[in-house]
Amino acid sequence: MKQQLDQSQPVHLSPFRSQVLLTTLLTFFLLPAQVIHAADSAPTFSNEVVRILQQNCQSCHQPGGIAPMPLETYQQTRPFAPLIKTNVIRRVMPPWHLDPTIGIQEYKNDFSLKDADREILVAWVDAGAPEGDPAMLPAPVDWPNWLEWELEPQLGTPDMVFETGPIAVRAAGGDFWPDIDVPWPALENPRFLKAAEIRNTIKGRRALHHNNVSLRLEEGPSGRVVGAGAGKRWDFFGEDTGIRFEVGPGLINFGAHYFPIGEEFDDNIEVAFWFHPEDAPPTTEASVEIHHLIDQFDEGQARGRDILIPPHGTQTMYRTWVLDQPILLNSFRGHMHLHGIAMSIEIVWPGRVRDYYGPGANRRDVVASINNYNHNWQTSFVFADDARPILPAGTAIVMRTHFDNTENNPLSIDPDQWVVFGGRSVDAMSHFHVSVTYLEEEGYDSMIKERRQQLRERMERDGNYGTAILSIHPDERAIVENGSEIAAQD
Repeated sequence: MKQQLDQSQPVHLSPFRSQVLLTTLLTFFLLPAQVIHAADSAPTFSNEVVRILQQNCQSCHQPGGIAPMPLETYQQTRPFAPLIKTNVIRRVMPPWHLDPTIGIQEYKNDFSLKDADREILVAWVDAGAPEGDPAMLPAPVDWPNWLEWELEPQLGTPDMVFETGPIAVRAAGGDFWPDIDVPWPALENPRFLKAAEIRNTIKGRRALHHNNVSLRLEEGPSGRVVGAGAGKRWDFFGEDTGIRFEVGPGLINFGAHYFPIGEEFDDNIEVAFWFHPEDAPPTTEASVEIHHLIDQFDEGQARGRDILIPPHGTQTMYRTWVLDQPILLNSFRGHMHLHGIAMSIEIVWPGRVRDYYGPGANRRDVVASINNYNHNWQTSFVFADDARPILPAGTAIVMRTHFDNTENNPLSIDPDQWVVFGGRSVDAMSHFHVSVTYLEEEGYDSMIKERRQQLRERMERDGNYGTAILSIHPDERAIVENGSEIAAQD
């Protein structure tokens, strides 16, 4: 989810970003005259381009948005045309950083740019970024204010809101991590959380690296409910699933991380909860966000003992989670710092296939590859309902993370230095947050049967199974693809 930034505050660009911006401006103004005066058939800002920007870019690129420049008018957009072309070709923007060629590509919150729209933007820049007829302009979008709940237009007024109260943010010094508890009232009956959103003050959002909100009950399960970071402030768990909140009492914990921005002020962090109706609970129950530390292998061990990235070097780390019961994988998000560039989730399915020598290796699928990770964007990837992986007991989930401390990584502050584990952005860490629904064997069998039917209906409707076929065991895929076995298996 993309956030917004207060444009009334100065924007500090890194030397790398300043150089990119200067190069972009010079490139545009030195474009040949024959390119500037493009053919009338080329896309124009007033017709095609502004509509693409409204749908994909302006939620951040607006006055008061998180982006360093607004892209609402032709006058605002024209100087950045070459940079737009570069970033959409490299898939840097919009910041949907999944590899589009690997794994499952079906997500509820997919805000990636369509290939057709990417081609239009590139063609527009190549034609000299013509304005077109201003009479063709659509009505401007009335974007919500940062201090409004982004989910409220969709979900209505929150059922509960909690806040930290004033948090003193100092003007200078190192990073700091306030930890604040707020009383949680005892509920009369358990409730299922549908969505949660975090917001803070306009000044505070520039200094808040991340905030994780957890529910800690005196009796019953506890854990992280929602996390906010650069580019993300809410989680919407869906209409058919939710996190079960027990009756309590307990605490709401705000675990925040700030970095000074040269100004002293008070911040205030709020969290809003939306619940499923008591008389209409969801069909499945999601876990609280499970925090898999890639940089810690056994409980109680020191974190990051193996993180040691040499100057001008790279490092890859792994963590494997073997399931002792079936699960439905609802969503995931990776978290690293400036040196992180890639993460992936690979499924190693139970049951070996035979090869020349007898029982051989397990079958495996990479279901998600974040091949262009950027520390400035903390995105939760929420699988579409009929593409959520249904994983049997015995499945191994392999989570990989890759660090780059070379000049190839523009966010690497000083590639001449060694990098070790730490909580600061200039240090390294890595973890995956996943939300799952735990299943009994009977529930697993029922879901698999329903998914088979969904995939067959897809084939009849679309002529293909889509990437959702990767969401089930290879043996189940064979059943779906071999119609003669359907009756026997069902």
